[in-house]
Amino acid sequence: MFSAKMEASFDQFDPYLMIAVSGRLDTLYAPQFDEKLETVLAQPHAHILVDMSGVSYVSSAGLRSILRLVKHTDENGGRVGLFSVPGTIMEVLEISGFPSRLDLYPDRASALGSKNF
Repeated sequence: MFSAKMEASFDQFDPYLMIAVSGRLDTLYAPQFDEKLETVLAQPHAHILVDMSGVSYVSSAGLRSILRLVKHTDENGGRVGLFSVPGTIMEVLEISGFPSRLDLYPDRASALGSKNF
């Protein structure tokens, strides 16, 4: 079930950082997500995997937050991978050109088994 608010958890699994996001990444909640990223992104991470299964909505503000992750991994010689992305959010990512900037996986197992991670 989707939550209206945004929640995020962070776990380090060498060699990558796993982020689980739920709720809305919109004008109201994306800044809260960005605040949570501040501490995490203070350290270099080449590979970041994001579980999007609990995300109910992404606006341009949320896309900026995702792009921030992409830029961070680019600077550290790696990639971002999103997995379990709901269909409506996948459409937004595709229309916005994100598939050329990050990796998309159908589920966690596929992301963990990828040669990019």
